[in-house]
Amino acid sequence: MKIIDTVLKFNSDTMPPKNDFIEQKIRQEGIDPIRWAIIDINGNELTISVAGEKL
Repeated sequence: MKIIDTVLKFNSDTMPPKNDFIEQKIRQEGIDPIRWAIIDINGNELTISVAGEKL
């Protein structure tokens, strides 16, 4: 089990984005999220801080 802490950026069509949308995007990056938080919103670009297990 490898825990990683990283920052991801992606676009969302809806504001505010749905939690399951964010978690799906995080899993697409190969991370099983333990916790995450939106740290910045610029237009429709989200910056998410993620801690989780590498899949």
